[in-house]
Amino acid sequence: MTAGVRFELLGPMRAYRGDERLGTGTPQQQAMLAVLLLRSGHGAGLGELIDALWGEEPPHAAVTTLRTYAWRWRKVLAEPGVLVSVGDGYRLVLEKPCLDVQEAEELAARAAVERGAGRREAAAKLLREALGLWQGEPLAALPGPYAERQRSRLEELRLRLLEDRLELDIEAGGEAAAVPDLRLLTSEHPLRERPVALLMRALCRTGRQADALNLFRTARQGLISEIGLEPGPELLSLHQRILSGDQELAGAEDGGRRGAAVALSGGPAPDTAAAVTEGGGGGGGGPEPEPEAPPVPAQTPSAPGDFTGRAALVRRLAEALTPAGDSGPALALISGMGGVGKTALALHTADRVRDLFPDGQLYADLRGTDAHDPCDPGHVLVGFLAALGVTADALPADVEGRAALFRSMTAGRRMLVVLDNARDAAQVRPLLPGPGRCAVLVTSRPRLAGLPARHQADLDVFELPEALELFGRVIGRDRLEAEPETARELVATCGFLPLAVRIVAARLAARPSWTVALLTARLADERRRLNELRVGDLAIAPVFELGYRQLSAEQARAFRVLACLDGPGIGLTSAAAALGADEFHVEEVLESLVDVAMLESPTPGRYRFHDLLRTFGRQCAGAGAGADAGVGVDRAELAGALDGLLDHLLATACAAFRHAVPGDPVAAALGPLRARPLSFAGLEPARIWALTESETALALAAQIAACARPGHPAWRGRLRAAIDLLIALSPFHQDTRYGQLAPTGLLLAEAAARHGDRKAEGRARFLCGTIALKDTRLAEAETEARLAVLACREAGDTVVLRQALNDLGLVAQFLRRFDEAIACFDEAIALARELDHRSGEYATTVNAALARVRSGRAHEAVPACEAVLPGLREMDDRHGICYALYVLGLALHATGRYEEAIARYGDCLAVAGPAGIRQRVAHARYRMADTLRAVGRHAEAQEQAEAALSLCRDLGSDRDSGHALVVLGRTLAERGRAEEARSRLLSASALFAKLGLPDVADVEELLAALPA
Repeated sequence: MTAGVRFELLGPMRAYRGDERLGTGTPQQQAMLAVLLLRSGHGAGLGELIDALWGEEPPHAAVTTLRTYAWRWRKVLAEPGVLVSVGDGYRLVLEKPCLDVQEAEELAARAAVERGAGRREAAAKLLREALGLWQGEPLAALPGPYAERQRSRLEELRLRLLEDRLELDIEAGGEAAAVPDLRLLTSEHPLRERPVALLMRALCRTGRQADALNLFRTARQGLISEIGLEPGPELLSLHQRILSGDQELAGAEDGGRRGAAVALSGGPAPDTAAAVTEGGGGGGGGPEPEPEAPPVPAQTPSAPGDFTGRAALVRRLAEALTPAGDSGPALALISGMGGVGKTALALHTADRVRDLFPDGQLYADLRGTDAHDPCDPGHVLVGFLAALGVTADALPADVEGRAALFRSMTAGRRMLVVLDNARDAAQVRPLLPGPGRCAVLVTSRPRLAGLPARHQADLDVFELPEALELFGRVIGRDRLEAEPETARELVATCGFLPLAVRIVAARLAARPSWTVALLTARLADERRRLNELRVGDLAIAPVFELGYRQLSAEQARAFRVLACLDGPGIGLTSAAAALGADEFHVEEVLESLVDVAMLESPTPGRYRFHDLLRTFGRQCAGAGAGADAGVGVDRAELAGALDGLLDHLLATACAAFRHAVPGDPVAAALGPLRARPLSFAGLEPARIWALTESETALALAAQIAACARPGHPAWRGRLRAAIDLLIALSPFHQDTRYGQLAPTGLLLAEAAARHGDRKAEGRARFLCGTIALKDTRLAEAETEARLAVLACREAGDTVVLRQALNDLGLVAQFLRRFDEAIACFDEAIALARELDHRSGEYATTVNAALARVRSGRAHEAVPACEAVLPGLREMDDRHGICYALYVLGLALHATGRYEEAIARYGDCLAVAGPAGIRQRVAHARYRMADTLRAVGRHAEAQEQAEAALSLCRDLGSDRDSGHALVVLGRTLAERGRAEEARSRLLSASALFAKLGLPDVADVEELLAALPA
């Protein structure tokens, strides 16, 4: 058993080992352990746990999910024999007392014993201790039917304990102090009869029999209207006793208590006057004076006059704040990162709904971002109560008493409370007004879980039009219209953050001689950007620093390290690799940064920085952010993060590569691999991973290329690994951000050249050539491929040399230098055989066959394609099979065997379509269309050509679009639709001309043959 572990469920779930707070994971993970905790050492089977968490609609992976949660909990609990397997389920073995629920129940039982023995003071003390264990809604935010049932049970327990304590308070002479709590309790639970009876007794003991009778009438009407029943015997008997003037209900002498009621209210109490009048007592001192009108505070600051945008959000917040019924305050929450405009939005919304709250507005800045001195709710309540007329000598001494008095004084009133910059829900709860028609608007950086909000607004940065609107309002419309494009660039540099936009606009407004372009240029340097974002008392860096100072050392390190990595986002697994820590632990750290708005999570498992927060994080990494900010990130730590991320991405990219190109020896030539890769069940999950992580990989490679220092062995290794990483991702070019590969590959090639690393340069040049070839930039592709061949020969890098020769052959083929192409292909085939690279040999053999078709030697291509197909089918290389069938169709067409060609194109489509090889589908369709045209099946030919053209355009392939247009034009011409044909052929000619392809001449001949 583990000693010193304690769990709390009477509020948000928390776990502690001594003073150390333990991570509890996701709400659903917490819900699983909550089931076991509340079973008091008894086990729960998988079926029971599934029912508890998901009810009648569990997910397919419910069992796996529960096993994962159990594994995570065992890591948290850190000792064997605590979470043990029992049958197919689990049981917790913990020392007692370890759970606040058990403690509350034990205290309640002891209180009952003390009360039964007549020791009421001791019983009340135990009840207060038990009630003090509640820290909000039990099992807050935990999902599932079991948690919902337990919430109801524990709420019933709390109400019973509270009723017992209030009854003891009344019996001990504390009826005046009990009235506010009972008022709140009866308003929150109007159908619960015991609080009504207790409040009637308390009112009678303070001389307010008339109020007690009125309370009975209200409660009775509610019971009849809601559930159709008369009050129970206790209430009926109590009502009859009051009517008959039972003196036992009056308790002790009233005078002192009546005086206390006057002091607490800040003036004569209307309830006291009513009691005297209706009760017939009070002596002959004449009528009581009319009570003074309560104060109407107006504390909310003025809203910004140039408030911009957020119109739909303002409407939703206003609707949420509009009082509806008398149950409890209408509560709306606004959360978001520093500088995003939460306070401005709150004040603007408060101004808009001001007329709905004639009894006034209260405002407090709770200083939640001040790690050392956030506002104490008790101090805030002093100000609120003073604004409501409570004198200093009438203030209760503790927070609970002040909160109760505040609820009492706001109950039934129409007031708006604005709580700005809250730290957490615990800071807000004592400041919530009583039942009635009040509303509360709260701003905070983190989301405040556990508060009964009608609306939660997660505030994001401006959209471009909103940013420009604010910018123009401040600097003037004329200046904005004079430099519209530069203004767009400037607000984008500000990350569309409202505070940053306001600052740059204010700087320009204060300097009429400055242009927008000048300030944009000053902000272009990231190192000075935060210093430029400062004017008067407005600045970005201090806003971010307030949030940073609240971070733990571990959170701050993760914030700094990840900020130093380039790229717009990072996945959880990659972040864990960079931080060198367990993935589940890193998830908790990163989610905690999201909670305090220092990091964003656009989708589950992915994280990103706002651009300005990343800049701030890098400044922290360089030198810390003040005395308490912790240390920066030294070179060794940053190098470790780069290496950890690079090793993880390279190892996993190589695993994905093996699924994309099975048997390719390139996979074995990449590396060395120093990390354990993720595993993939097949090509599709590998493709999805490549798509998701390519952004991170490209950013990392570019960062390494920019930072690599010549002559430094570690950077030489990183440079090689970065090049290998992009080569490993290259088979997924259609799924990754392929357009970014070209500039990144060039950066890597230039960095390798600076290092004098011919092997690395050869690989980078090969990558650049491949990219250019895919984009049909043939001159560039030829240059890079020749440089790659030269460097790879010098370095003895045979694996990549073979690939570069293959690419060079393809370039020559496109340029109709067929003999040169065949020579390159033949050398590549020889190297493939030397490397025992069967798939490479087959692919290049088909390339050579295609060159032979183009050069008029189609009769040689047919047997070459037929020879490789059995081997490709044995390897289940679907890309290779499709390609060989496609070229075989071309060869058969060229030899006049049209029906066989159509059949082979059909075979190609049958493989490529289900495999998702869309580019080959397009090729087969427009070539089939050409063969159908040749045999006179023009309607089918037109249908296939149009389908191919649509697909080529979807794929963004201009060269293939040109070929499809040629086939379509020829088909239309032969159908007698000359003008339509001319239009298609002219479009094809323009595409080929743009790409520098010799096919332009062929199209010109076709155009010349069309009738005028």
